[in-house]
Amino acid sequence: MTGTARDSEEERGGMADEVETEPGLIIRGRVRDSLGVALPRAVVTLSGAGGGRHLVKTRSAADGGFTVAAPGHGEYLLVAFSPQLGSQSVAVRLDGRPVEVEFRMNVPGALAD
Repeated sequence: MTGTARDSEEERGGMADEVETEPGLIIRGRVRDSLGVALPRAVVTLSGAGGGRHLVKTRSAADGGFTVAAPGHGEYLLVAFSPQLGSQSVAVRLDGRPVEVEFRMNVPGALAD
């Protein structure tokens, strides 16, 4: 099966590379602000569960969407960063099923829906 993953080279041109990836190693999601507005070009990184070395780094698309392919089953830390709104992290466990994540970055002074 084929999944789309963006590697660290994505920084150069915004294009994803097509790679063969087991569906259970795919993390898909969106980065939005607390008002529900998509945050394009937010940096999304995948690290080991304790943090540390970045295993995968990508940026969200114009609609805030992203896809990350993990190197294997297990526990990871997924972090989204927007220069204007800071960062947010979530622990993810990959056990053979695709994972969906939605980041909601707080907008200072705004009321969330």
